[in-house]
Amino acid sequence: MTTTARQTDLDRATRAEPRLQAVINIVTALTALVRPTDTMCGGCVWDEIIKPLALPLIGWERGYQPAEAEDPDPDRMWRLINASDWAAGWQDAEKARTPATTDTEKWLRTSEAWDSVCGELIRRLNDADPANGHGVHHNRKTP
Repeated sequence: MTTTARQTDLDRATRAEPRLQAVINIVTALTALVRPTDTMCGGCVWDEIIKPLALPLIGWERGYQPAEAEDPDPDRMWRLINASDWAAGWQDAEKARTPATTDTEKWLRTSEAWDSVCGELIRRLNDADPANGHGVHHNRKTP
């Protein structure tokens, strides 16, 4: 197998952030288990399963602390956000963000790192997609 720049970057990211290996393992398992009669839309798997797992590990969202869960407020299902409140929240999040002090950490927070890792995972998912429609199902008889 020829090593590509994307594969080299994937290896670099996985060595620097070992939790990415679990995300890669999920993609590997899903792509190995999908059958020709299954519905496994690569885009649906990416959006609903893989992307939420990858977001805190690589790219622009890396380094931020998880937000505290808010209690449900049935009277405020839709909430208007004041721009100054949003900006203040962003500034607070930036202050609490883990500093990027190494070249590798700085790289892990770039679009280049996101594109190289996630681009490879999306390629694998799309290659395994049997083209039977959207969603993720064992077969058309099982929702």
